Amino acid sequence: MYDRVTEYIRRRVVVSDEALGRAFLFSREVRFAKGEVILRAGEYCSFIGFLNSGLIMVTLHDDLGKEVICNFCFENEFFTYVESINDNIPSHKNFVALEDCSVLLLNKSQLPDVFAIHPAFETLFNRVILEDLHRMMLYAQEKQMQSAEERYVKMMVTHPELLERVPLKFIAGYLGVAAPSLSRMRKRLAGK
Repeated sequence: MYDRVTEYIRRRVVVSDEALGRAFLFSREVRFAKGEVILRAGEYCSFIGFLNSGLIMVTLHDDLGKEVICNFCFENEFFTYVESINDNIPSHKNFVALEDCSVLLLNKSQLPDVFAIHPAFETLFNRVILEDLHRMMLYAQEKQMQSAEERYVKMMVTHPELLERVPLKFIAGYLGVAAPSLSRMRKRLAGK
């Protein structure tokens, strides 16, 4: 249960097995069924999650009430709603399990206890937050500066498994195009 998160942590900070074991006592494994909402818009996010297995889609509703797919969370990644963790602001995003998921959850109220075990855990937390912020900024930048086709090609290179695991209507939504437009784009790219 802790192999993947241990590997993730060890790639970012140096911490002893004993400290890891103590920190893991504060976490719990939770399973979410495909389609289950992990965090609903309007709720306060009280956790930091590590996705052991499965796939999560992050959505929000724009000013017109249209659902916008803004991110996917993959195995071996931490996820949270940063504004709730830092500023106690309710989420404006939904986190939905696209597949059956196994998640390690750490309650935000226990962060000081984990940080007290070893300074590396606070460093790790800061890196996780910065990585999340970087993903959000990159998504916004790419959406403004790249065409849907360019973003699709990049997705094929960086996350080819998405094309097998995610229904095309969700990929189209992430790219900001209608499903028929994505189908035409895929046919055009296949012909190149």
